[in-house]
Amino acid sequence: MTLTESARLTAPAELCASSARLWRDRLEKEIKPEHEEVCIDLSNTRFIDSSGLGVLLTLNKGLRARGASLKLINPSSPVCQLIELTRLHRVFEIIHD
Repeated sequence: MTLTESARLTAPAELCASSARLWRDRLEKEIKPEHEEVCIDLSNTRFIDSSGLGVLLTLNKGLRARGASLKLINPSSPVCQLIELTRLHRVFEIIHD
């Protein structure tokens, strides 16, 4: 995979109602149509609320619609717990490296 086919972005420490819009706007600017894979580093993200999950779900749906994939990389323990509690581990591809 070449660099133009993959994007890696780092999520903010808190992905919540107050930061979700800015994060969504950043994703729209950084993710290009040629990106076949988008990796979101969640290692420094300590809190996600429903707005933050909504951004990730919308991103995942949009990428899948065009044949691309979303990977959540190294989610922190609190984020992992939330993803499992909401059963979204069945939706997202989660990578621990």
